[in-house]
Amino acid sequence: MRKPSALQAWKMLVLSLPKGIAAFVVIVAGLSASLPLSVFLIGIPLLAATLVLCRSIMVGEARFAAAWLQGKEQPADSAPPDPTAGEQQGWRSWLLSVLKDGRSYRSILFGILQLPIGIAAFTCAIVLPITAFAVLLSPIAYEVSMRLFDFDLFSNAWGLDQLLDWNLTSAHRSWIAGGVGLVFVLLLTPLLKGLGRWYAAWILSISGPEPVRRPNPEESYSGGAFAFAKETH
Repeated sequence: MRKPSALQAWKMLVLSLPKGIAAFVVIVAGLSASLPLSVFLIGIPLLAATLVLCRSIMVGEARFAAAWLQGKEQPADSAPPDPTAGEQQGWRSWLLSVLKDGRSYRSILFGILQLPIGIAAFTCAIVLPITAFAVLLSPIAYEVSMRLFDFDLFSNAWGLDQLLDWNLTSAHRSWIAGGVGLVFVLLLTPLLKGLGRWYAAWILSISGPEPVRRPNPEESYSGGAFAFAKETH
């Protein structure tokens, strides 16, 4: 099994914000419109449609997180829908199946909490790499500021100078900052993977396990145990 990729973790964290915004808008707008109309019964199908849409966002994000934990770049394709499902059940059966599904109600919590969690994940995914590479390029920034603008970025004495009684120049301070940035850059990979695991744990815990699809007796008869029993009889 391949190890989770730091780049895929970064993409997952960045995409968590737009998905969180979409889920928040869907659940808030859907509940605001469907709950008052539930008195007139028209709000119940609207509520079910809202839960289905938000649940689809949650399930898609859960599959993406599970694929990342398994070292895959893309989630596995879900099982194709049964073309006879719509013929076998009407809209009332569909409505009851949606309202009885526990994932439908977990999607409400997902739609509300995913927005602040997505903001935090997006902020960490953007700020950490930018800060690490900005500090790493401190010597270059010092040279550019001195040659082009005659401005010393590291003119202030650090506490390290006073503590160790070092006579550091601005160039020395820029190279020390660059060394700190190099260490920070080397730590980016485990940091992003750790944040990705925390985010994936949240998504998988709120989405719950995948429902098990029950086999069709006709499919089992055509290529399963019934066919084998028929041949041996």
